[in-house]
Amino acid sequence: MSETKKTILFDFDGTLAETMMLIHEVFNSLSPVYGYRHLPAEEISAARHLTVREFIDHVGIPLWKVPIIAIHARRRMHASMDQILPPDGLVDVLTQIHESGRYIMDILTSNRRKNVLTFLARHRINWFDEVESTRSILSKRRRVEQYIRSRGLNPGELYYIGDTTIDVESARYAGAKTVAVSWGLNTPEALARVKPDFLVNDPAELLAIFPAV
Repeated sequence: MSETKKTILFDFDGTLAETMMLIHEVFNSLSPVYGYRHLPAEEISAARHLTVREFIDHVGIPLWKVPIIAIHARRRMHASMDQILPPDGLVDVLTQIHESGRYIMDILTSNRRKNVLTFLARHRINWFDEVESTRSILSKRRRVEQYIRSRGLNPGELYYIGDTTIDVESARYAGAKTVAVSWGLNTPEALARVKPDFLVNDPAELLAIFPAV
């Protein structure tokens, strides 16, 4: 009897793509439009210790404006997606995981699907089965739950990989296993506060969770 494949659902920004500096650039370009505080470059490191909600409060964005700003930011990011790279070593690791034949690998992102497909095509990453997008910034729980239902999964059979405290909390509340990566938006310390099932600091560490041989 063939082995049942495990399902891995990936976040995009900060997890598969090094978009943090682009997000910072776009974020600052929109600050005069929406009236929130410009974030100086020297504050980026400190901001990585904040949850998304703490950051929103820190720069003075009313919660009702968050979806509007996010839509505008996604559109602006599209023009610069050709400048974005995957984290060092990640493509090789995920290629090994894919080629093992043991895993189903999909993407769930708050970025535009068009942006993600542009990135994947540019870097010849063609082993994701589905790329799904959500407009929700403050929680992905419902979209993770919808993904689980649509594929008839037991929640505990799904692994969600992300780089923010929201990714971890959304996946946990949906019943999935959580894998936090520290090379994206939030620091290892911030991620540890929300107690992911796994916390990895280097792409190669993913092979201990998802063996390819």
